[in-house]
Amino acid sequence: MEEKFKWTGTLSAPNEYPMQAYYGELIADDYQFPFSDIWGIADGGWGEPGKYGGGTDNLVKVPHTLEFTWYSLVEDKFYAGHWELDTKKITQLFNEGFSQTYFDSLKKGTYETFVIGLGPKGKLVLWLYGDGHQVEVGNFQGKEIKITQAEAYDKFKYVFEPKYREDILSDPGIVNPIISQKIKAEGYPDPNLYETFREKLNWTPKLILPAGSTLEKRNFYMANGERESTLQDNPAAALPSKKRAVPYLFYFQWKNKDGKKESSQIVFTGNPEYVKETSKISNGTFLPLDFEKTDMFKIFNEKLDKKINTDIVIDISNGSNADVYIEQNGKKYPVKQMDKYVI
Repeated sequence: MEEKFKWTGTLSAPNEYPMQAYYGELIADDYQFPFSDIWGIADGGWGEPGKYGGGTDNLVKVPHTLEFTWYSLVEDKFYAGHWELDTKKITQLFNEGFSQTYFDSLKKGTYETFVIGLGPKGKLVLWLYGDGHQVEVGNFQGKEIKITQAEAYDKFKYVFEPKYREDILSDPGIVNPIISQKIKAEGYPDPNLYETFREKLNWTPKLILPAGSTLEKRNFYMANGERESTLQDNPAAALPSKKRAVPYLFYFQWKNKDGKKESSQIVFTGNPEYVKETSKISNGTFLPLDFEKTDMFKIFNEKLDKKINTDIVIDISNGSNADVYIEQNGKKYPVKQMDKYVI
C-alpha cells in the first residue's frame, strides 16, 4: 500500500521579477493540484511561500509529475516544462518531518506545502515547506514558448492587452516603490543569480549569548530558498555541520539570566531600508534586494574553501552590538553589512 499525506501548493517569485501562472498541475496518481491565472501575480520574494489556493482534506499520494507554463512579465516571455519528480525523496521527507515544530518542542511536525518558484529565463525550483522548514526537492529548466492572444484560453486573453504589462510593472501595489527605485538605479538582477544562490558549503551557526542565558529558538533562511527552524531544549547542543547555502537571515530567541525572553534578528544587507520598507510584503523575511553585493555573500562565494567545514559565529553577548564573523581553518572573516535588532 502506497503512503498518503495531506498537501497543498503555492507559488513564489523574485520581488524584481513578477510572474504569472498560465497553467500548471502537481500530479499524483489519485489527485491533481491545479494552477492558472486565478492565482494572480507572484512576486513576494524568492523562496517566500505565497498565497494558498485550496487543496484537499483527504490524504493523497505524493505528486510524481509537475507541469507548468508561466508568464514572465519583465521579460515578456512564456516558459513551460513537464518534469518527473523524485517521489522517493519527497516521501522520505514527509515521513521524517522534523522532531519538533517551530512552536512546540514536544510535537513532531512535517511538510505540507509544495512551493513552486518561478524564475527568469525559465528557471523553476520546487521546495517543500512546513512550519518554518523549507527544503529544495527539484530544480528544473523550462523552455521558452510562444502563446498569442488568439491561442490563449479566454480567461487569460486580458494579459495581452496593450497596457497590461506596463500597468502591472508600474503598480506600487504589486511592485513596491523601493524595488522600482532600485531597478531604475541599478537595473534588474542577473537572472543567473538564482542558480548561484544554490551553491552550498558545510557550515553551522554558532551563537554566543549573554552570560547566564538559555537558547530557546533559532531560525535561519538561506538564499536558495531553504529554511531551518529549531526549538532548543539543551543550550549546549549545537546544530550539525552540513551543506547549506549562504544565509541571509538569522533569528534567535533566548531566556536571559533573569528568566526574561529576549530575541535578536539579523538580516544581511547593506541597506536597512530594504528590510524596513519591504517588510510590508512578507514581514521582512525575504531575500534582501542587495544581497549579492553584501560582504556575507562575497565572503561565502569568493574567499572560502567549499570543501572545509565552516562556522558562522553570531556573538550577541553584548546585547544589541551583534558581532558576526565567518571562521574557517583558523581564519576569521568579519561580516559588517547587516540590519540587526534585539528585543
